[in-house]
Amino acid sequence: MEQETQASPLPRARVATRPGASGIAEHRRRLYQRHLLVFLAINGGLVALDLYTGPGLQFAHFLAVPWLLIFLLHTTGLKSRGYSFGELLIPPRVRPVQEVYTTPLDYELVRSRQLRDGIVNAAAAAHARDAEFAQKAEAAADSLVRELEQLVAKARSTKYRDQETPEKLVPETQSALDTLYKLHDALIRVSVLEESPIEAAVGAVEERVETIRKLAR
Repeated sequence: MEQETQASPLPRARVATRPGASGIAEHRRRLYQRHLLVFLAINGGLVALDLYTGPGLQFAHFLAVPWLLIFLLHTTGLKSRGYSFGELLIPPRVRPVQEVYTTPLDYELVRSRQLRDGIVNAAAAAHARDAEFAQKAEAAADSLVRELEQLVAKARSTKYRDQETPEKLVPETQSALDTLYKLHDALIRVSVLEESPIEAAVGAVEERVETIRKLAR
């Protein structure tokens, strides 16, 4: 275990990932609430002006309807991340994300480690049913997390780099997380539901490993 005095480019898995518990979650809620307030203020003003200047709505709905669709998409996106309507409306209690949590990349790395640990546990449960698949899944997940850590460490340790270089890797880490989620789900199906192994899930993780290795070159 590293001592506290040692500088590490990678975060330890100390960040809670439940929506509303991290700086990133607070930042998303803050943006959502600002979006809601701006939507209500502008469209409410337009509707009031429209009703004041003539009988019924004449023009306000031309902006309100498409904006409402965009707002619903914003809400649906946050709901898919696990937020409830109550959590979305709770006022944030921490400073903005750029002050308390420097980059979303740290969050993705923590989640990848947690998923890797979950895959190890699920592979142990699936070992009795299909030992070969369980071993391949565990090895692939471990390789992917290791390559992600090395890629981020290299990007952050480069002497001459753009300030946003590490953050440009966020799409790659999110794609890696998606493949790890699917692999974890495949192992659960084998161990709990006694379904046949999904070899494609392992293959997808191995493909991500190769992609990240190419980026690190």
